[in-house]
Amino acid sequence: GLVPQDDILHKELQVKTALRYAAKLRFPGDTAPAEREARIDEVLRELKLDIHADKRITSLSGGQRKRVSVALELLTKPSLIFLDEPTSGLDPGMDRDVMKLLRGLADDGRTVLVVTHSVAELALCDKLLVMAPGGSVAYFGPPDEALNFFGYETWADVFTAFENSGYQVGVP
Repeated sequence: GLVPQDDILHKELQVKTALRYAAKLRFPGDTAPAEREARIDEVLRELKLDIHADKRITSLSGGQRKRVSVALELLTKPSLIFLDEPTSGLDPGMDRDVMKLLRGLADDGRTVLVVTHSVAELALCDKLLVMAPGGSVAYFGPPDEALNFFGYETWADVFTAFENSGYQVGVP
């Protein structure tokens, strides 16, 4: 599944209606309507969207809209889900909520890949891959060891070092 940075949602539709259309498009043609509805209800519960099922997407918060975007992808039970900046534009509380949701998906056996510039909730990740300017790998490993690896105390310092043309991995 792929969840792009910008939500691709029909914002005037109700949440459940949007999921119904997505299910009709994505499920095999011989899927029974009752089977589609059961899967939609399952995904709504899994993402704690069941209480918002009858709300228009336009009335939801940014984090809730992001959960609807994830729900669209989870309908087909992908084993791998890729998210591009899923917390972009969210406040720190919603950032944490979305990252905890993704942690839960991983704990349920899915492989979850997240591209992000938000560093607040990196501890929820199993592995961290930091790319340096030009696309080279600067770090791959446990999130709690990354700052020590870079020789800095804050991620702001790491980002600043990346901006400097003389940056070398592991040398502040």
